[in-house]
Amino acid sequence: MNRMVRWRAIYNRLAEHLSETRRVQPKGALGGLVAALSLGAVLVISYFALYATVAQQLQVLYYLLLLLPICFLTTTAHARIERLTAIDYVLAAVSFVAALWFVLNEPRYANWLTGFSELTTGDLICGTTLFVLCLELCRRAVGFGLTVVLLALLAYVTFGQYIPGSFSHAGISFKYFLEMQTIGTDGIFGDPVYVAAKYAFLFVLFGNLYVISGGAQLFFDLATALTGRSIGGPAKACIVSSALYGTVSGSPVADVATTGPITIPIMKRLGLSAERAGAIEASSSIGGALLPPVMGAVAFLMSDFTGFPYYLIAWYAVLPSLGYYLGVFALVHFEAVLLNLGRVPEEEIVGLRVALRRNWPSLVPIIVLLWLLVAGYSAAYVAAGSALSVILASWTGRETAIGPAQFTQACVETCLAMVPLTAAVAAGGIIIGAIELTGLAGKFTLLLFQLSGGLLVPSLLLAGVVLILLGTGMPTTATYIMGVALLAPVFVGKFGLPVMEVHMFMLFYASLSAITPPVAVAAFAAAAIANANPSSSRRMPASCPSAALWCLFSSCSIRAF
Repeated sequence: MNRMVRWRAIYNRLAEHLSETRRVQPKGALGGLVAALSLGAVLVISYFALYATVAQQLQVLYYLLLLLPICFLTTTAHARIERLTAIDYVLAAVSFVAALWFVLNEPRYANWLTGFSELTTGDLICGTTLFVLCLELCRRAVGFGLTVVLLALLAYVTFGQYIPGSFSHAGISFKYFLEMQTIGTDGIFGDPVYVAAKYAFLFVLFGNLYVISGGAQLFFDLATALTGRSIGGPAKACIVSSALYGTVSGSPVADVATTGPITIPIMKRLGLSAERAGAIEASSSIGGALLPPVMGAVAFLMSDFTGFPYYLIAWYAVLPSLGYYLGVFALVHFEAVLLNLGRVPEEEIVGLRVALRRNWPSLVPIIVLLWLLVAGYSAAYVAAGSALSVILASWTGRETAIGPAQFTQACVETCLAMVPLTAAVAAGGIIIGAIELTGLAGKFTLLLFQLSGGLLVPSLLLAGVVLILLGTGMPTTATYIMGVALLAPVFVGKFGLPVMEVHMFMLFYASLSAITPPVAVAAFAAAAIANANPSSSRRMPASCPSAALWCLFSSCSIRAF
């Protein structure tokens, strides 16, 4: 018993030190610096995405040059610390200098020959610094789960040659590992960060501009007009409004933060417990990363990994994402009947015509977004054109007009929203590089194939369990990257399943990480709004999406025959 207590104390202390830290938004001169960096990031990223034809590595370097200081100036060093300290300022400055070194030396790296070109002392110092800073940022912005995975992979890279059996590797020197991680596109500067810089950033900007212009109110008005008078109307309105907002946000947490303050109090007022109201909001909001036209960052990663254009991925996601919401809607309906839940008060319901007449400018960006997608423009052009249409449409009313102050606010909020994603995709690049260096993907494929007896359905069951377990400690992006690196080769290479279906399977199961304990970021956000116990709000959403995900599991099985 004493030994168990001792081990639990060690675990708790380790978890505390590796846990996600507090987020802060600096004021005064430091706030001005963050705003200037945010404006610079929007301008530089927009220019690279729309006009420049430069190498992938240079785009990623400029992104990290501007985002890494913002990351360290908006996260504290420890969960118990509520404000920035000197170490945060130092890390922000060091991250800028380290990234600047790689920006200035990019022409030399463009002609780099692995195995022949030599790392300089500056490369070693700045590369090691940048690598360690990415690990620290992962700890601060993502937390325990992904940080432990990274440390375990680094231990495997370092000591894997001493492991007996098929999981042993030939041994990797530190210089070669650092070269692969910081030069080229197989590590930190790889596809995950590139996708965040070129696509996800601009779509997050579009979503923030849309909220500032008052677009979220249209979704709630439409939702209450459609479902408010039915039994359990508040809960159903929550699902519909979350789904509608998810079409432009692509972020479960942003979905909860925007629609939750409106829907959760109404649900509580009409008889739902705080835990259940938060659970319904969280379960409804994770569809924000699944429902087109604006899906989450994972969809852009999927486009990059598979080679399919984004609009095709969005088209393929329509049916399963609607099936997901149908499953959640059905569960809520039957529970509303069982509990005899009330309807939305008549005075809070706006007629459909009134909602459209009052908020018609908010429809313009959605129409522009859909038109650009259907016309076949690149995802970057779609995001930029849609963001511009939000600004123009906002000028139809004085209260909704986006001026310089509102635009700056949108830029700052975009960069703040990108902090955890930047940490996750940088970690994802490290994970992909480590897996490629050690050949771990092939070894894991062989292990999974042996455990399932070479049968498809057991393999899918195991894959679903693995993805859900990964999601208990990692965000959606990192869970998907791990799934693609370790599991996708089994289904594409061994079973011959279509690439699109396999990656869609990974995407949907990885999205459960937003409501899977103990991390469950969407459930935490909903619990804070509902004044509920976060532990209860994390457990309850898990029951809502299960039927919808079973449909996706079945579709992958059927396509194999």
